[in-house]
Amino acid sequence: MTSETDPNGWSAALTGAFEILLGGEPTVDPAAGYGVYYASDSLDEFLFPSPWATPEGLSGREPRYLPDSDGEYPFSPWTWRFDLGESLFRFDADLLAGTGPWGADGYKGSRPFDDAFVADLRTVSSIDEAGEALVYGAELGPLLGRHGVDLTGEESERLNGWLTVLLRVATDGTLPDAMRAATFTERGPEHLVPIHDMSAEEPWEERLSAVTHPALRDHLRMLCLSERDARSRGGFYYGTDHWPWTDVLEAAGCSLVAGWGFGESQAGVAVVRLPAEPEAR
Repeated sequence: MTSETDPNGWSAALTGAFEILLGGEPTVDPAAGYGVYYASDSLDEFLFPSPWATPEGLSGREPRYLPDSDGEYPFSPWTWRFDLGESLFRFDADLLAGTGPWGADGYKGSRPFDDAFVADLRTVSSIDEAGEALVYGAELGPLLGRHGVDLTGEESERLNGWLTVLLRVATDGTLPDAMRAATFTERGPEHLVPIHDMSAEEPWEERLSAVTHPALRDHLRMLCLSERDARSRGGFYYGTDHWPWTDVLEAAGCSLVAGWGFGESQAGVAVVRLPAEPEAR
């Protein structure tokens, strides 16, 4: 942007703020892609039935908004558009094997799919040492249609907590755009959140004092609260070396750039460097 199109220096302020958060100007491989993933315990607990979890919905390439399950909230993930094809779905090992709660005498009853579905799923997913399967929505969608598995009907409610999701936020693949999404600054300066009567956790209170845009500085301070303060408002910044929920994205070949936690660590967002081709989606 030029000074004429960005009279208040918004882009420059964001660039400087992101360098502070990332501990200096990041080394960016121009051939690399960057993305953002969001996960939440409460999302997984009430994930199904989902009207968007259809073969067509998961296979589609057009980013979309998902229904707002939280109501009005300053850092609501439902302001993002999601790429369902690039989102990651994780199947529990007992669910796949038909064991434990899903076994013959288990309290969950029989699985809502057969062995043929599991066999096909294993061909397109990565399986970890615990036997859990991780699959992209773009691969899962066709399998649902082929095997008649319905994630939109009442029967699918039994899968909550056993089939979980890491939603991929729609971005342009660059690190700056990923950071804008993760920090809820992608909609511009008119959507910034004030700090209220609190301070960021150290050392971020001091470090963020160097942010040149006052409203942006306060907004980012709200995303760098202590874990205690972040239970009820704002977020906690894990930094650049700690996954906000699990390291499942490492199993998908991603490497962490930055992460934030929300609530009592029930939800989180991670900026990642995506795996190199051909594994990257």
